[in-house]
Parts: sequence; C-alpha cells; structure tokens
Amino acid sequence: MRIIARFGLKSTFFLYLFSYVLLAGVAVGAFRYPHFMLVGALAYVAAYYVACGRWLFPTATYGAGLLVLAFDKVFPPASVFGPLPVDASWVHLYFPAAGGALVLYAGTFAKRFGWKVLSVFSILLAVGLGHVFISWVSPFWRLIVPSLGLAPVFPEPFDAPLYILLYQMWRVVHQVFTRVRC
Repeated sequence: MRIIARFGLKSTFFLYLFSYVLLAGVAVGAFRYPHFMLVGALAYVAAYYVACGRWLFPTATYGAGLLVLAFDKVFPPASVFGPLPVDASWVHLYFPAAGGALVLYAGTFAKRFGWKVLSVFSILLAVGLGHVFISWVSPFWRLIVPSLGLAPVFPEPFDAPLYILLYQMWRVVHQVFTRVRC
C-alpha cells in the first residue's frame, strides 16, 4: 500500500473544503466564538465519509451544523431563556447528537449486525489513534513548519501531509477490522 494514496488526498481535500467554508463564516462574523469549534470537529469525520463516497448524510449533518451556528448568532439561547449563568449555545445541543450520528453512520458500511457494531468500534478506534498520532507528531512538525495561526481550530495548508497520513491511518484501521472497502 502506498503511503500517499488517493484516499488520503481526497479526504484531506474535503477536510479543507468543509473547514474553510466554516472559516469564511467566522471571518465575516456569522458564527460566535468558541462555539464554531464544535462544528469544526465534525468536519474531520464528515470528510472521511465523503471520501468514501458517502456524500448525502455527512454533508447534510455538517451543513445543518453550519445552519445551527448561524441560527445561534441571530437567535441565541439567552433570547429565549433570559440571562444565563453560562455561555450557552444551540450548538451544545446539536453537537453530541450530530457527532454520535456520524460515528454510528460507520455501521452502514457493513451488512450484518455484528459487522455493523465492529465497524462503529473500529471508526472510534481509528479516531482515537488519529488523535494520539496528531498529538505526538504535531509538536515535531511545528519545529519544521511554522504555524499560520489557524491551528488547532482550522487545518492549515502546510499541514496537508499530516492529514493525508491521518486519513490513511483511519482507513487502514477501519478496513482491517471490518473488511469493508471505500
């Protein structure tokens, strides 16, 4: 297997596409800080599924997250419930459901119930291993490649090799245990 394969490039492309749509909304002031970070986290998993050829559900989930962010800017929870003791957002209600739905969506890759459960657990394992990979490699990467100031919220253009390797690792972990192809 090649280290830089088409899948890693496709996934990274969609990650940047999703993330920079969010960045454009942040730049024009359409989204509130820090709530857009939760929707930005959905971009990583949605990009994986879109690169697998599953377009509709991940894109709709991510797009709904952007709509919730815009709604939160126009109609915050404080306008409904009055002054709140904490900084609340509608995104706090949306993110757990959307994140859980995207993780459970891994079950659609398999046909039998046992393989569906294994597919969900393998995507969770892949995301966890990817987090460890990025956490360990990124400090060394920053010694060589300076930051533009977008990280860690948005992926930076010079970090593409890290994300290509990340998505290749996700794909290997997800496919080894479940024997699915995407």
